[in-house]
Amino acid sequence: MISAHPLFAPRLLSTRALAPGVRLLRFASWPGFAFTPGQFVVLLFSDEPKIRRAYSLCSAPAEAGAYFEIAVASAGDFSERLIALRPGAEGHLVARGPFGKWTWDGSGHAVLASSGTGIAPFRAMALLDQGKVTLCYSATAQSELLFHDEYETWRKSGVDVNARVGAWRPGEILAAADDATAAYYLCGSNKMVQEFREGLQAAGVAAENIRSEAWGDYAGLI
Repeated sequence: MISAHPLFAPRLLSTRALAPGVRLLRFASWPGFAFTPGQFVVLLFSDEPKIRRAYSLCSAPAEAGAYFEIAVASAGDFSERLIALRPGAEGHLVARGPFGKWTWDGSGHAVLASSGTGIAPFRAMALLDQGKVTLCYSATAQSELLFHDEYETWRKSGVDVNARVGAWRPGEILAAADDATAAYYLCGSNKMVQEFREGLQAAGVAAENIRSEAWGDYAGLI
């Protein structure tokens, strides 16, 4: 329900570069904030209320009481304004959430397949520190592999990290997971998600075990 998600003005705590044109923004959480990996927040600027964007929460759920993080790629006026925010400054930013049912609670085996900024919600899943996680991630260049400085830490916590330059094929994802009964989470372009879904099903993964979320119109959320 909309009434369950009041508006808040989050305060930017820090910002750092993840890759060319991509930054990680950390905001102070509002009272009672919590989320499940896979959920997102909707943001707008109070002086341009008709323009809003959804961003996956990519920080550790255990830290949600103190802060939350989003990865922002430079892709237009809205994202440019977000990236230009400075810690502690008044930025007219308004947030509501979290939203979304495309989530993982840490039970069973989750296979996470993504490219580019599609890794954002998967970072939260990797930081959940429970369940079994296989990550298959790609970018178009080594410098564009997001969170690359964290992969070794994720591996030490039990995440099977498979990151590379160049696209994955569905059969390769299934081979990396070695588990056709796992829950397969897909995040990326519509074309990539469709190809992965069709390829995984053709390779023997049941349709109900493949989970993807359509990113679209969030007009009813604020």
